[in-house]
Amino acid sequence: MSDETVYTGARLITGEQVLDDAALVVRDGVIRQVGATADIGAEGTVVSLRGKTVIPAIVNPHGHIGYMRGTTSDASFYSRANVVDHLHRLAYYGVSTFQSLGTDRDDTELAVRDDQRAGTLGERDVAQLFTAGAGIVAPTPGDTNGGPFFAADAVHEATGPDEVRAFVRGLAAKRVDAVKFWLDSRHGTKEKLGPEIYEAVIDEAHAHGLTVAAHIYTLEEAKAVIRAGADIIAHLPRTGIDDELIRLLKDNNVAVFTSMAIQRPPGEDWLDEPAFADILPRDAVESLRATIREKAPEPLFDTGEAYRGMEQTLVALADAGVRLIFSADTGLLAQIIGFAEHRELEALVAAGLSPQAALRLATEVSADLLGLADRGSLTVGKRADFVVLDEDPLRDITATRRIADVYLEGVRVDREGLRKGWHNA
Repeated sequence: MSDETVYTGARLITGEQVLDDAALVVRDGVIRQVGATADIGAEGTVVSLRGKTVIPAIVNPHGHIGYMRGTTSDASFYSRANVVDHLHRLAYYGVSTFQSLGTDRDDTELAVRDDQRAGTLGERDVAQLFTAGAGIVAPTPGDTNGGPFFAADAVHEATGPDEVRAFVRGLAAKRVDAVKFWLDSRHGTKEKLGPEIYEAVIDEAHAHGLTVAAHIYTLEEAKAVIRAGADIIAHLPRTGIDDELIRLLKDNNVAVFTSMAIQRPPGEDWLDEPAFADILPRDAVESLRATIREKAPEPLFDTGEAYRGMEQTLVALADAGVRLIFSADTGLLAQIIGFAEHRELEALVAAGLSPQAALRLATEVSADLLGLADRGSLTVGKRADFVVLDEDPLRDITATRRIADVYLEGVRVDREGLRKGWHNA
């Protein structure tokens, strides 16, 4: 008896291709065949997906894990248990892979990641975790630093080039997946790292073969970190772009995280979608609704004017052939764990990308950034990480939220069991 499973009859969005009435053959967690249902013989278990659309599972290389409970992010919520819970929530929403950028506390994420890779985590139905450990920021004398508000005490305050080199060597010894630093004055309220420090961070990280992501806000900050050798800018410049920046980005093959939805005016209709509301306490949903209404029509972070500029920047960079990478900046404000990734897809399409282009950024392109050749598309030899949708996201990108099933390495995620566990917690 064959141990293959053949999923038949669906529309497959494989990556660059769209196949109708297609079949996906999975064995040992790996995709073995892809093609027309009529052309593939069914030798094992057959699962009909007629009327459904199948997409690769999402890969998100930029978020913050372990701090959010309900719709609130706070240091007091951070724990190993919460990190693991968030990995379940990500899997529930069809996210196979998640990188936490710079807000690890007491090496908790590193320990979870290492257990997961060693096969000793003892949990199924979880996204695979990547982490940059603790990120780097400048101290602000007499005040909190310019790191994330919920993790200002967890990030490393750099005091000089030699000191920060030693810190990066420590990160390398822990085998972090990337190095993250912040270069942002938070609208003039915080101190910023000096060039001698962030240049030392980048140089030392590269000496250990580590990728460096720089949080920036302005056009000039973006140019400065690219000239210093940063591999990724973790946000679009919020003060516009120019030809020089585009040239720097392309000449140095720098990746630009989209990070759109965190600054998009969120509205509130999505709070009533079953895909969101069914897994959170009603009081948490209503608290977020009240916060959104209080700020409306402005976003929870920055201004609507700044966001409209970001939409123009996104399209201009895409048209110029800059290396854009999907980024949901999950885990704070309205970027709810797992659901934020779907809001980012919606924001990308609203800004002007096609649904298929947005999906490729969130799957194949983001997997490539993390060096993961085994996932990101529905092609032969890849991990069988896929999401079965009730509707077609090429017609309406919000269809990615209407999930029938999620499979990770060919194993069906027990979404009902996860949901019951959250309801009974």
